Amino acid sequence: MSGPAQHNDYNEDFITALQWMWGDGYLSPGGPQEVAEMLRGVRVNGKNVLDVGCGLGAIDVLLAQTYGARKVVGIDIEQPLVDHARRRVAAANLVNRIGIQCVEPGPLVFGDASFDMVFSKDSIIHIPDKASFYQEVLRILRPDGVFVGSDWLRGGSGEYSGQMREWLELVQLTFEMKNLEQTRIALEQAGFVRVRLRDRNDWYRNEVRNELATLSGAQFDELTRRIGSDKADHRLKSSSAKRKVIDRGELRPTHFIACKPA
Repeated sequence: MSGPAQHNDYNEDFITALQWMWGDGYLSPGGPQEVAEMLRGVRVNGKNVLDVGCGLGAIDVLLAQTYGARKVVGIDIEQPLVDHARRRVAAANLVNRIGIQCVEPGPLVFGDASFDMVFSKDSIIHIPDKASFYQEVLRILRPDGVFVGSDWLRGGSGEYSGQMREWLELVQLTFEMKNLEQTRIALEQAGFVRVRLRDRNDWYRNEVRNELATLSGAQFDELTRRIGSDKADHRLKSSSAKRKVIDRGELRPTHFIACKPA
Protein backbone atom coordinates (compact mmCIF):
# COMPACT_ATOMS: atom_id res chain seq x y z
CA MET A 1 0.00 0.00 0.00
CA SER A 2 1.03 3.55 -0.41
CA GLY A 3 1.82 5.50 2.75
CA PRO A 4 -0.34 7.07 5.45
CA ALA A 5 -3.85 7.76 4.21
CA GLN A 6 -3.85 11.36 5.34
CA HIS A 7 -0.74 12.15 3.26
CA ASN A 8 -2.41 11.48 -0.10
CA ASP A 9 0.94 10.78 -1.75
CA TYR A 10 -0.81 9.79 -4.97
CA ASN A 11 -2.22 13.13 -6.13
CA GLU A 12 -3.75 13.57 -9.58
CA ASP A 13 -0.55 14.73 -11.27
CA PHE A 14 1.39 11.78 -9.83
CA ILE A 15 -1.34 9.38 -10.96
CA THR A 16 -1.23 10.91 -14.45
CA ALA A 17 2.56 10.57 -14.67
CA LEU A 18 2.62 6.94 -13.54
CA GLN A 19 -0.10 5.92 -15.98
CA TRP A 20 1.76 7.82 -18.69
CA MET A 21 4.72 5.49 -18.19
CA TRP A 22 2.93 2.24 -17.37
CA GLY A 23 -0.49 2.35 -18.98
CA ASP A 24 -4.10 3.14 -18.14
CA GLY A 25 -4.98 1.96 -14.64
CA TYR A 26 -1.43 0.96 -13.61
CA LEU A 27 0.80 2.61 -11.01
CA SER A 28 3.70 0.17 -11.44
CA PRO A 29 5.38 -1.42 -14.47
CA GLY A 30 4.30 -4.22 -16.74
CA GLY A 31 0.56 -3.83 -17.11
CA PRO A 32 -1.62 -6.89 -17.79
CA GLN A 33 1.37 -8.83 -19.14
CA GLU A 34 3.18 -8.64 -15.82
CA VAL A 35 0.03 -9.65 -13.96
CA ALA A 36 -0.11 -12.70 -16.24
CA GLU A 37 3.50 -13.51 -15.32
CA MET A 38 2.67 -13.27 -11.63
CA LEU A 39 -0.30 -15.60 -12.06
CA ARG A 40 1.43 -18.13 -14.29
CA GLY A 41 0.39 -21.59 -13.09
CA VAL A 42 -2.04 -20.16 -10.50
CA ARG A 43 -5.76 -20.91 -10.71
CA VAL A 44 -7.90 -17.83 -10.04
CA ASN A 45 -11.23 -18.93 -11.50
CA GLY A 46 -13.97 -19.20 -8.87
CA LYS A 47 -11.81 -17.91 -6.02
CA ASN A 48 -12.40 -15.11 -3.53
CA VAL A 49 -9.43 -12.76 -3.86
CA LEU A 50 -8.09 -9.91 -1.74
CA ASP A 51 -5.96 -7.36 -3.61
CA VAL A 52 -3.71 -5.49 -1.17
CA GLY A 53 -2.78 -2.05 -2.50
CA CYS A 54 -5.36 -2.04 -5.28
CA GLY A 55 -4.42 1.38 -6.61
CA LEU A 56 -6.63 2.40 -9.54
CA GLY A 57 -8.50 -0.89 -9.63
CA ALA A 58 -7.36 -2.07 -13.07
CA ILE A 59 -6.00 -5.33 -11.66
CA ASP A 60 -9.22 -5.99 -9.75
CA VAL A 61 -11.20 -5.69 -12.97
CA LEU A 62 -8.68 -7.95 -14.68
CA LEU A 63 -8.92 -10.58 -11.93
CA ALA A 64 -12.70 -10.71 -12.31
CA GLN A 65 -13.11 -10.25 -16.07
CA THR A 66 -10.14 -12.14 -17.46
CA TYR A 67 -9.22 -14.60 -14.73
CA GLY A 68 -12.70 -15.43 -13.48
CA ALA A 69 -12.36 -14.60 -9.79
CA ARG A 70 -15.72 -15.11 -8.09
CA LYS A 71 -15.29 -12.12 -5.79
CA VAL A 72 -12.52 -9.52 -5.50
CA VAL A 73 -11.96 -7.12 -2.61
CA GLY A 74 -9.44 -4.37 -3.30
CA ILE A 75 -8.01 -2.34 -0.44
CA ASP A 76 -5.81 0.75 -0.32
CA ILE A 77 -5.03 3.43 2.23
CA GLU A 78 -5.19 6.37 -0.19
CA GLN A 79 -8.72 7.73 -0.63
CA PRO A 80 -8.01 9.30 -4.07
CA LEU A 81 -6.91 5.89 -5.39
CA VAL A 82 -9.95 4.21 -3.87
CA ASP A 83 -12.20 6.77 -5.59
CA HIS A 84 -10.53 6.08 -8.94
CA ALA A 85 -10.84 2.33 -8.42
CA ARG A 86 -14.53 2.52 -7.56
CA ARG A 87 -15.25 4.51 -10.72
CA ARG A 88 -13.34 1.97 -12.82
CA VAL A 89 -15.25 -0.94 -11.29
CA ALA A 90 -18.58 0.81 -11.87
CA ALA A 91 -17.66 1.56 -15.49
CA ALA A 92 -16.92 -2.14 -15.99
CA ASN A 93 -20.33 -3.08 -14.49
CA LEU A 94 -18.62 -5.24 -11.88
CA VAL A 95 -19.83 -3.72 -8.61
CA ASN A 96 -21.56 -7.02 -7.78
CA ARG A 97 -18.22 -8.87 -7.93
CA ILE A 98 -15.65 -6.27 -6.89
CA GLY A 99 -15.64 -4.26 -3.68
CA ILE A 100 -13.13 -1.47 -3.03
CA GLN A 101 -12.35 -0.35 0.52
CA CYS A 102 -10.21 2.41 2.01
CA VAL A 103 -8.45 1.01 5.09
CA GLU A 104 -6.00 2.19 7.72
CA PRO A 105 -2.43 0.84 7.87
CA GLY A 106 -2.06 -2.08 10.25
CA PRO A 107 -3.76 -5.45 10.73
CA LEU A 108 -6.02 -6.53 7.89
CA VAL A 109 -9.68 -5.86 8.60
CA PHE A 110 -10.94 -9.35 7.71
CA GLY A 111 -11.75 -12.47 9.66
CA ASP A 112 -9.70 -15.64 9.75
CA ALA A 113 -9.82 -17.81 6.62
CA SER A 114 -11.77 -15.21 4.60
CA PHE A 115 -10.05 -15.56 1.21
CA ASP A 116 -8.78 -18.23 -1.18
CA MET A 117 -6.08 -15.93 -2.53
CA VAL A 118 -4.28 -12.76 -1.50
CA PHE A 119 -2.72 -10.78 -4.35
CA SER A 120 -0.44 -7.75 -4.13
CA LYS A 121 1.49 -6.04 -6.91
CA ASP A 122 4.29 -3.69 -5.93
CA SER A 123 2.69 -2.38 -2.73
CA ILE A 124 4.49 -4.38 -0.04
CA ILE A 125 7.55 -2.15 -0.42
CA HIS A 126 5.60 0.51 1.52
CA ILE A 127 4.96 -1.80 4.50
CA PRO A 128 7.77 -1.54 7.10
CA ASP A 129 6.80 -4.56 9.26
CA LYS A 130 6.72 -7.22 6.58
CA ALA A 131 6.82 -10.13 9.04
CA SER A 132 3.58 -8.99 10.70
CA PHE A 133 2.00 -8.39 7.30
CA TYR A 134 2.86 -11.91 6.11
CA GLN A 135 1.36 -13.32 9.31
CA GLU A 136 -1.83 -11.35 8.68
CA VAL A 137 -2.03 -12.66 5.11
CA LEU A 138 -1.64 -16.22 6.39
CA ARG A 139 -4.38 -15.61 8.96
CA ILE A 140 -7.00 -14.45 6.46
CA LEU A 141 -6.21 -17.16 3.92
CA ARG A 142 -8.18 -20.38 3.93
CA PRO A 143 -6.22 -23.65 4.30
CA ASP A 144 -4.29 -24.32 1.08
CA GLY A 145 -4.87 -20.70 0.05
CA VAL A 146 -2.24 -18.92 -2.03
CA PHE A 147 -0.39 -15.62 -1.63
CA VAL A 148 0.74 -14.15 -4.97
CA GLY A 149 2.89 -11.04 -4.85
CA SER A 150 5.32 -8.78 -6.59
CA ASP A 151 7.65 -6.65 -4.51
CA TRP A 152 10.61 -4.34 -5.05
CA LEU A 153 13.53 -6.06 -3.36
CA ARG A 154 17.17 -5.08 -3.07
CA GLY A 155 20.35 -6.84 -4.03
CA GLY A 156 22.77 -7.59 -1.21
CA SER A 157 22.59 -6.08 2.27
CA GLY A 158 24.27 -3.39 4.31
CA GLU A 159 24.51 0.25 3.33
CA TYR A 160 22.89 1.49 0.14
CA SER A 161 25.14 2.82 -2.61
CA GLY A 162 25.18 6.50 -3.46
CA GLN A 163 23.13 5.76 -6.58
CA MET A 164 20.51 3.94 -4.51
CA ARG A 165 20.28 6.80 -2.01
CA GLU A 166 19.92 9.27 -4.89
CA TRP A 167 17.00 7.29 -6.35
CA LEU A 168 15.28 6.88 -2.97
CA GLU A 169 15.56 10.62 -2.41
CA LEU A 170 13.94 11.31 -5.77
CA VAL A 171 11.12 8.79 -5.24
CA GLN A 172 9.77 10.81 -2.29
CA LEU A 173 7.86 7.80 -0.93
CA THR A 174 8.57 5.60 2.07
CA PHE A 175 10.19 2.39 0.86
CA GLU A 176 11.30 -0.52 3.05
CA MET A 177 13.27 -3.11 1.08
CA LYS A 178 14.52 -6.59 1.92
CA ASN A 179 16.54 -8.93 -0.29
CA LEU A 180 15.37 -12.21 -1.81
CA GLU A 181 16.71 -14.46 0.93
CA GLN A 182 15.31 -12.28 3.71
CA THR A 183 11.92 -12.37 1.99
CA ARG A 184 11.94 -16.14 1.58
CA ILE A 185 12.87 -16.65 5.22
CA ALA A 186 10.22 -14.17 6.44
CA LEU A 187 7.49 -15.91 4.44
CA GLU A 188 8.52 -19.33 5.76
CA GLN A 189 8.77 -18.08 9.34
CA ALA A 190 5.25 -16.66 9.00
CA GLY A 191 4.08 -20.20 8.26
CA PHE A 192 3.92 -20.34 4.47
CA VAL A 193 5.02 -23.45 2.57
CA ARG A 194 6.06 -24.09 -1.03
CA VAL A 195 7.57 -20.59 -1.22
CA ARG A 196 8.88 -19.67 -4.67
CA LEU A 197 10.59 -16.42 -5.67
CA ARG A 198 11.44 -15.24 -9.17
CA ASP A 199 13.88 -12.38 -9.70
CA ARG A 200 12.67 -9.99 -12.44
CA ASN A 201 15.71 -7.72 -12.62
CA ASP A 202 16.64 -8.84 -16.16
CA TRP A 203 13.10 -8.15 -17.38
CA TYR A 204 13.05 -4.71 -15.80
CA ARG A 205 16.39 -3.74 -17.33
CA ASN A 206 14.56 -3.67 -20.66
CA GLU A 207 11.32 -2.32 -19.23
CA VAL A 208 12.96 0.74 -17.67
CA ARG A 209 14.29 1.68 -21.10
CA ASN A 210 10.73 1.62 -22.44
CA GLU A 211 9.73 3.74 -19.46
CA LEU A 212 12.38 6.31 -20.30
CA ALA A 213 11.20 6.34 -23.93
CA THR A 214 7.83 7.67 -22.74
CA LEU A 215 9.73 10.53 -21.11
CA SER A 216 11.47 11.79 -24.24
CA GLY A 217 10.71 13.83 -27.33
CA ALA A 218 7.14 14.74 -28.18
CA GLN A 219 5.78 12.40 -25.47
CA PHE A 220 7.72 14.25 -22.80
CA ASP A 221 6.45 17.57 -24.16
CA GLU A 222 2.87 16.30 -23.86
CA LEU A 223 3.43 15.08 -20.29
CA THR A 224 4.91 18.49 -19.46
CA ARG A 225 1.77 20.14 -20.82
CA ARG A 226 -0.39 17.92 -18.61
CA ILE A 227 1.44 18.11 -15.28
CA GLY A 228 3.91 20.98 -15.62
CA SER A 229 7.63 21.10 -16.36
CA ASP A 230 8.85 20.69 -12.76
CA LYS A 231 6.90 17.48 -12.19
CA ALA A 232 7.75 16.08 -15.61
CA ASP A 233 11.44 16.83 -15.09
CA HIS A 234 11.30 15.16 -11.68
CA ARG A 235 9.73 12.05 -13.23
CA LEU A 236 12.54 11.87 -15.81
CA LYS A 237 15.23 12.28 -13.13
CA SER A 238 13.64 9.57 -10.97
CA SER A 239 13.41 7.04 -13.81
CA SER A 240 16.96 7.82 -14.94
CA ALA A 241 18.26 7.25 -11.40
CA LYS A 242 16.24 4.04 -11.14
CA ARG A 243 17.84 2.72 -14.31
CA LYS A 244 21.26 3.05 -12.68
CA VAL A 245 20.33 0.93 -9.64
CA ILE A 246 18.55 -1.63 -11.82
CA ASP A 247 21.66 -1.95 -14.00
CA ARG A 248 23.79 -2.32 -10.86
CA GLY A 249 21.52 -5.11 -9.62
CA GLU A 250 20.80 -3.17 -6.46
CA LEU A 251 17.06 -2.95 -7.19
CA ARG A 252 15.43 -6.31 -7.94
CA PRO A 253 11.69 -6.52 -8.65
CA THR A 254 10.63 -10.03 -7.64
CA HIS A 255 7.57 -12.26 -7.95
CA PHE A 256 6.68 -14.76 -5.26
CA ILE A 257 4.10 -17.43 -4.61
CA ALA A 258 3.54 -18.90 -1.15
CA CYS A 259 0.89 -21.30 0.12
CA LYS A 260 -0.91 -21.72 3.42
CA PRO A 261 -0.71 -25.32 4.68
CA ALA A 262 -3.81 -27.39 3.99
